[in-house]
Amino acid sequence: MAATPVTPTALLTSVVATGGTAVMVVATGGINGGYLTNPTLYTDQGISVAEPLYISPVSSTPGSAPGAGNGTTFVLYPGQTFPFIPGQVTAIWVNAATSGHKFSGVVY
Repeated sequence: MAATPVTPTALLTSVVATGGTAVMVVATGGINGGYLTNPTLYTDQGISVAEPLYISPVSSTPGSAPGAGNGTTFVLYPGQTFPFIPGQVTAIWVNAATSGHKFSGVVY
């Protein structure tokens, strides 16, 4: 069975501009999949100490501190990757404690 062709595209943003303020990385609408990676090194994260990201495929207000990872918020530690849900129709939001925290990913 042949795979359905997809075109990977960039996320809406690849940085949490203001620590503690969530950013939308995938808009509402059907997606076929994709992923988001929290870099392992603090230098790749663009901050002084490596830290986790907080991701929610349901809520626009994922927390940004330890203890926020529960319910629909997932903690993505340095070096970890979060796969997007094929067929998902909700937006995906990301938050971090530190302003300027960078991450990478694609959606298709």
